[in-house]
Amino acid sequence: MSTALYSWSRLGVRTAAAAAGVEGEPTKLVFVVTKRCHSRCVYCDIWKVKDTPGGLDDELSLDEVRSFAAANSFLQWIDFTGGEPTDRPDFVEVVQAFAESCPDLLLVHFPTNGIATKRIEEMVNKLKATVQARIVVTVSIDGPPALNDQLRGIRNDFAHAVSTFAALRRVLGPEQLFVGMTLHGHKASCGLTTSELVEQTFTAVNDALRARQEEPIDWETFHLNIPHLSQHYYGNSASEAKDGFGGPEHRAEISAALRLAASKPKGGGWSAMRAIERIYRAEAMRYLATGKTSITCSALLSTSYLSEKGEVYPCTIWDKPLGNIRTTNYALMPIIAAARRDGVRRAVAESRCPNCWTPCEAYPAIGASPVRSLVALLQGS
Repeated sequence: MSTALYSWSRLGVRTAAAAAGVEGEPTKLVFVVTKRCHSRCVYCDIWKVKDTPGGLDDELSLDEVRSFAAANSFLQWIDFTGGEPTDRPDFVEVVQAFAESCPDLLLVHFPTNGIATKRIEEMVNKLKATVQARIVVTVSIDGPPALNDQLRGIRNDFAHAVSTFAALRRVLGPEQLFVGMTLHGHKASCGLTTSELVEQTFTAVNDALRARQEEPIDWETFHLNIPHLSQHYYGNSASEAKDGFGGPEHRAEISAALRLAASKPKGGGWSAMRAIERIYRAEAMRYLATGKTSITCSALLSTSYLSEKGEVYPCTIWDKPLGNIRTTNYALMPIIAAARRDGVRRAVAESRCPNCWTPCEAYPAIGASPVRSLVALLQGS
């Protein structure tokens, strides 16, 4: 059996075990590699950390990252996030540390604001040359050019992001690259419905690509994300609406935008990533209507979250610190095991947590809930 096939088989067995409720080692980690970020997004306060005295102090060093990777070699899927991950100068070495220590590593994903096209392209080229795992990147674009630049606080941000998307597609190919748009309530201030903004953004991205003599994207490449609040991650819970939405009307508008995307022609054939995206959309609409989904979250079962300073949380949303890896010789399982004993995982399974539907937690939960996910896929197709 090839190494890759063995690793995929191992992931399948571990995912099936998680689906059965077996509390083994997590397969996925969300790792905030830095809070550095040169965007100035109005709906996220991560970028303010770098301007706070001591805000960037005490981030895990590269040596500490290597120690953590070596102590947790069971990881198979890692979301590297920030801030802007590529604003960390040694980001390539950070990813390589996990590739070297985790023999079954299959998937590496990170989002990017796309501001520094040349640097980001160079980093992805280095990763592609040295990391065997599949590399997937999401380029953030939050509206047509003028609105996107206003929301993200950077002049010509839209143009930079499209340039980065085009450059990375030449490196990675179309199946490993996405445009990500988060449907925040701030967009309503432009006088358009969320569906109209989604249509205009999709068209603007393709117009910009065609102007560069690049192939346009299809709707399967255009990921729509619903907004959330998180004090320990985004730092936005003190300044936003209670649930992260602008009220019932905003929820209804987001649902309409998701239905719009689901109704568009399916391009590019079938793939696991595209199927997961369709399930995500279908369950997002359920979440917007009811505040819950039919798929049970996998936080502290098959997923975990690590902050840039070594603090472990159940996920990106629940502001519940569980312990710091610096106190466990960088091992993750003692902290997760203690949280399970204390009933934190049970609280997640029983929806006694803040409840969310972010891709970070949603995608592994989809894999760990095959029956319910198949039903959602059929409903969302």
